[in-house]
Amino acid sequence: MSRSRRPATRSPATWRGASTRPAANGTISHLAVDGEHRRHHLGTALCEHAFAEMRAAGAQVVEIGTGNDPFHAPARALYERLGCTQLPIAVYYRQL
Repeated sequence: MSRSRRPATRSPATWRGASTRPAANGTISHLAVDGEHRRHHLGTALCEHAFAEMRAAGAQVVEIGTGNDPFHAPARALYERLGCTQLPIAVYYRQL
């Protein structure tokens, strides 16, 4: 007897944390919502879920970053609505 397989679907939203052990600082390294699913509060739900998971693991603060260009303005607005504070920092990279 064969079973029919449903085609794989793409998730409209995802988050990934960068923590391998309990720590006071949590990090959301990637947060993405597919373009056709934006403006439906999925980013808020993902962040709140990630925050709750990190809080349960003992985190006291969370770091989440985004670009400072016009494309990322909605992400910055979301993080500010969630109570995050933008820090005036500089990050440097060097090709090795």
